[in-house]
Amino acid sequence: LYDDVEVVVPLPLHPFKRCRRGYNQSEYIAEGIAAQLGVEVDRRSVRRVRNTASQALKPRRERAGNVEDAFAVRRPERLAGRHVLLVDDVMTTGSTLLSCASAILRDAPGCRISIAALAVSQRELGVKE
Repeated sequence: LYDDVEVVVPLPLHPFKRCRRGYNQSEYIAEGIAAQLGVEVDRRSVRRVRNTASQALKPRRERAGNVEDAFAVRRPERLAGRHVLLVDDVMTTGSTLLSCASAILRDAPGCRISIAALAVSQRELGVKE
């Protein structure tokens, strides 16, 4: 599925959240995936520019607005024309991943994006609890 991925990008945390937490769990996941694929992890080309409220307790209809314009690509030349694997720890509605992917696609011409998440909400998959 990911044979032609050229670079792995972990979903970035806002610097304040990263500092408070001390790490970005998506980076650890991205490192493991990149090692298996034999490609680089790019932690610097995409950044979170808005410190958004946690998505966890927000209703589905509010999530997309909460992360709108939350990401910026500061090194588009490193992603342009490449197959990027965007990695997050948990995907619930997909709003955060879509916001980040939209920023990359807008700013890095010819880029192709695939997504990987360690966990996906059963509800979003249509599995009844």
